Amino acid sequence: MKKTQLTVVKIDHINMRVKNLKESIEFYERVFGFQMKEDHSDEGDDAWAIVGLADTAYICMYLHADKKRFPEALQIMHFGLVIDDFDTVLERLKINGVDVGRGYVQWPKSRSVYISDPNGHEIDLTERVGGGLG
Repeated sequence: MKKTQLTVVKIDHINMRVKNLKESIEFYERVFGFQMKEDHSDEGDDAWAIVGLADTAYICMYLHADKKRFPEALQIMHFGLVIDDFDTVLERLKINGVDVGRGYVQWPKSRSVYISDPNGHEIDLTERVGGGLG
């Protein structure tokens, strides 16, 4: 029997728990221009929201208030977003008040900047899909 693999077309969404939903929404709107797609931020301990850009990327965030139900929330090591105009990324992040740490990392076929959102989720901002891997 021949092994058949699924073909990934693009990342649909990233789902994560956050400490402060309002602060997280503001961060993704301010830094990346993401737009509110679904707002359930007024639902108390079950609050959640989806922000993103149509046909590009979506992030679904849940308020991590119920530590009894999820004592140790699953973590995301990091997720990568391909950005345009990489040459101005450090300047644009600084203007938005985002700590750029050590600046960008030069990989063999691409550059990346690693930043953190207000919850400590690491985001790899890169200039090429897959770091330029073929």
